[in-house]
Amino acid sequence: MRIRIVLFSFLTLLAVSSTVAFLGYHYLGLASEYRQRNFVHLDAVQRSLDLARSKPLLASADIQILSENVARAQAQAVWCTETLSPLETLAFQALGAEPALAICRSDAVLTQEMLTILDRFDPAATPYIAADAAIIEPLLAMRTESRQFNPYVDQIEARLMTAVRVGTLATTLGLMLVLVVVGRQMLRFWSLQDEQSIEIRKMSERFTLGMEAASDGFALFDADRRLIACNLLYRELAHPDPSAVRVGMRVEDIIESAIKAGHYAMEAEDARTFLATHTQRMESGVPEVQFELVGDRHVKVKLNESEFGDKVVTRIDVTAEVRAARKQQEYAQSLRLARDELQAQSLTDPLTGLPNRRQLDSALRERMAQGPMPIIRIDLDRFKQVNDILGHAAGDYVLRHVARTLRDNIRRDDLVARVGGDEFVVLCPSGTNEADATKLANRLLGKITRPLFFENKRCMFGASFGIAMSDGEERDPGTALSNADAALYKAKKQGRGTVEVFTPKMLAVAREERELADRFSTALQNNEFEPFLQSQHDAQSWKMAGVEVLARWRHPQKGVLAPNAFLHIAQQLGLEAELDAAIFHRTLASLDTIKLAGIDVPRVAFNVSAARILDPMFTQAVENSIKTNRDQFAFEIVESISYEQSGDALSVVIDSFKEMGFQIDVDDFGSEHASINSILRIKPDAVKIDRAIINHLGDNDHATLMATSILDLAHSMGAKVIAEGVDTLAKAEILKKNGCDLLQGFFFTRPMPINQFIDTFRTSPVERSGFAK
Repeated sequence: MRIRIVLFSFLTLLAVSSTVAFLGYHYLGLASEYRQRNFVHLDAVQRSLDLARSKPLLASADIQILSENVARAQAQAVWCTETLSPLETLAFQALGAEPALAICRSDAVLTQEMLTILDRFDPAATPYIAADAAIIEPLLAMRTESRQFNPYVDQIEARLMTAVRVGTLATTLGLMLVLVVVGRQMLRFWSLQDEQSIEIRKMSERFTLGMEAASDGFALFDADRRLIACNLLYRELAHPDPSAVRVGMRVEDIIESAIKAGHYAMEAEDARTFLATHTQRMESGVPEVQFELVGDRHVKVKLNESEFGDKVVTRIDVTAEVRAARKQQEYAQSLRLARDELQAQSLTDPLTGLPNRRQLDSALRERMAQGPMPIIRIDLDRFKQVNDILGHAAGDYVLRHVARTLRDNIRRDDLVARVGGDEFVVLCPSGTNEADATKLANRLLGKITRPLFFENKRCMFGASFGIAMSDGEERDPGTALSNADAALYKAKKQGRGTVEVFTPKMLAVAREERELADRFSTALQNNEFEPFLQSQHDAQSWKMAGVEVLARWRHPQKGVLAPNAFLHIAQQLGLEAELDAAIFHRTLASLDTIKLAGIDVPRVAFNVSAARILDPMFTQAVENSIKTNRDQFAFEIVESISYEQSGDALSVVIDSFKEMGFQIDVDDFGSEHASINSILRIKPDAVKIDRAIINHLGDNDHATLMATSILDLAHSMGAKVIAEGVDTLAKAEILKKNGCDLLQGFFFTRPMPINQFIDTFRTSPVERSGFAK
């Protein structure tokens, strides 16, 4: 009976101890699995947190990586809550595992919330999402709970180990009674130990595989800074010879060996200092540091320390990021340099290198704020003719020459700028008086008008100056410049090549000038420009021998305007060709009407500049418009002096006009020193004596002598002579007596519109009261 009791007690004890041992080792296995799952969970959460902290703005690729890590963490938490059976759950709770299970359930909820937030990201609507508290705080909470999980596992394992020890003790006592039963129990225990070892090896292999699969260099050091484990990428990033990094080496040994192998780009820092600095950083727990390796490689080292003193070191190859950041900085620097260059270009005239209008306005505001100051406005005279006749290369040459002349002859504190095509401005410093500014302007005028040659051809141009004083109270640069512009206009009206100082009366003239310029294009479209005819008469019979076509502007408010009111505007606006074309075609259209009225006009003379006659389009238009009786049409070259500039080109064009049958006249002969050279080379059909000579006939013997000389010279070349400006009978008689061919002036007729011309000569085609022979 006692044996039965002993046997029963032994069997009961054996059963209880075996059960306790079995369950203990079973739950120890589960506890190990929980620890492994927690390691995976902590790794996934830490990676997510590193990513979120490293990039304030997360792109689509970053969100994908973050989602994968959070999903991996969620899988561990769900496993922990759903793997246990109800009995196992009760057993674990009895062992005090409820807080650990609560952490798993909390993490499952947190990860699901995080995935919900990330799933809402729409890259099509928003290319980036901010790594703010909504992302970082849940990750921090999960990391904290994950770190708190291990102590609970340790507690469970401790309690399990206690249970196992009790069971083992009971089994040992039972073996003292029945060796066979104890032996069997021991064999069972050893078997369980083998299984545990296998599981541990499996976990070790999984850990090793996980390290090797990591995208960064990963190493684990113990509290003495000795290497426990690392992956291949860590070896490659820590030493030029990966095989030199071995388990058991201290951090200092690894770094020192790498330094000797020339792994680090230390620049001026010596090896001992470099090694000491890095060792100190690791001892003090500096979380992150970056090194430059040879070959322009860069690595970032991150350090995390466990509560047991173990150190997890991560080495990340950031070469691509560093180079990209460097390129971005270089690009930003290039942009800054380009911006500075563009800003400098925006303030400088590219042709002359002078300040432009923008820089002038800025300087003008600054100087006007300092007190009264003179403004000198300069405009080149006859510059358009240089461009038209000698070409734009000559024009650019003139502009650079003028810019250099102004820059070399202004005072130290003066500022010269180019503000338009052929317009310049000189700003004098505050305190300069009007007399000093006038003196400076006259000196500059003398320098500019010195002879200038381009490709052995003289550039005939001049300059006009306008001066205005700012009053010290006026702060509008535009008004100050307008005042100087009004003075400049007065200088041009005075005959150009002069210096004028602004007065208030000039404003009205300048305002009217601007109004005419604003309407000029509209006037061309509305046919407000019309031809006026002034008759030319035979000096012997006084019969009408031809007409000169003159342009007039029939302004809707100002009435009929003479050419001196608008020709210079046409030149400034570049609309001379359009004006000439309008007058030319309207005149041709009216000739048939004049002929139908029974009026014979033997000769029609058109005024044309040398620049205009050189235009191939003009030549073509004339040839196409006048097919017959071309000998009845003459073209008066207004600027005979420009023949010296144009040279052979004008000769060729004039010869072509003559070959087509047209006549060529030289206008204003006697007003320029080059007129004699012009008629010798042009060989015109007629020469017009300048009205300045005719005005003095009868009052000045020199005028009569000059007129006689021109008549003799022209007749010796076979050219007729036309005298314009004949306004008295006495002048007509003098010219007739000296052999002049044609007379034109107010004594005979004034310029008149086509209808009035028809009415005048239809009533008395041969003789008219007032100048009848």
